[in-house]
Amino acid sequence: MKKLILSLWYRYKSWRYERKCIKHLGMKPQKMYVTKEQYDALIEAINRPPDPESIRRFKEILNRKAPWD
Repeated sequence: MKKLILSLWYRYKSWRYERKCIKHLGMKPQKMYVTKEQYDALIEAINRPPDPESIRRFKEILNRKAPWD
């Protein structure tokens, strides 16, 4: 019974998310299917800290004056 309730709850949450996307974005959320290896590589890339040089360069770009100012 617990699995059924949990399953229904996840379906409801998914349905609510889909409705919000349609309302605010005008489209359904996109789904992406990946293999286990691709998923593991994606999670590893997310958990890996960014390169300090990339962070420094990004900060430089954000500190520049905008061309329209």
